Amino acid sequence: MDNWQPKRILILGTTYPSYSQKYTETVCTGGIFEDTFEMVRLHPIPHRYLETEHQFKSFQFIKAKITRNLSDPRPESYRIEPNSIELQEAIPPERPEDRRKYLERSPHFCSSVEELKDRQDKHRTSLGIVVPKKIIDCSIEPRSEHERLEWEEKERTILDQQDLFNMLKPIDFPEAQFFVSWECNDIRCRGHKMNLHQWGIHELYRKLKNDPERDKKVLKAMRSRLDQSNQDVFLFLGNFRGIQFNFGLMDSYSAKKTQQLALEF
Repeated sequence: MDNWQPKRILILGTTYPSYSQKYTETVCTGGIFEDTFEMVRLHPIPHRYLETEHQFKSFQFIKAKITRNLSDPRPESYRIEPNSIELQEAIPPERPEDRRKYLERSPHFCSSVEELKDRQDKHRTSLGIVVPKKIIDCSIEPRSEHERLEWEEKERTILDQQDLFNMLKPIDFPEAQFFVSWECNDIRCRGHKMNLHQWGIHELYRKLKNDPERDKKVLKAMRSRLDQSNQDVFLFLGNFRGIQFNFGLMDSYSAKKTQQLALEF
């Protein structure tokens, strides 16, 4: 029997939505338990199909019924009852010290991707927070025509399953991948390049579809968000269910530098 329990969770962010034959649509949502500061992966959340009173934003607390996802071997994965979501207070951008408190005190805070992979190997850790030593570059790469055709085929399959009471909300094909390259504060680091799955950057790219300077503007937004000249950049990493040794960049957060973190580098 599922052991559903109410928990308070600070939402960190969501990835771009994808089609799901079982749930129609889902996003990967990351958060932190208020009581333990542990990171958590919440699924399924059909975010665009939620009623307004259930739609959360980043750095907002929610209270919801969750239970361990026993079909997922990753220990941080939990199932959530979407209709149980209660929106609670948010930590505003004007209080970065409160936001970063949850990140820096989390047991999932790692000194490097290398440390995170060590934890994955020893404890099956599948989520982590890393402050990179140096952001090297950002880049945009178009997705292939083959990927587009696969997406459209999945969309047709979902459309065939819909009924009058569950109308599909089409998801625009994510035309590009957004890569971030960085180095960690670890002697073993040889550099990393990961695809950023953050919903917001995909949404910006989608909105600028007819702008001839779309790539230039999106790269500028990425580089501004990841600028380390006066900010500490926190990268939120998670691995993939089918390839657990492989981590991806799910989202990020930037806050004004503090002396403590600046001295570590």
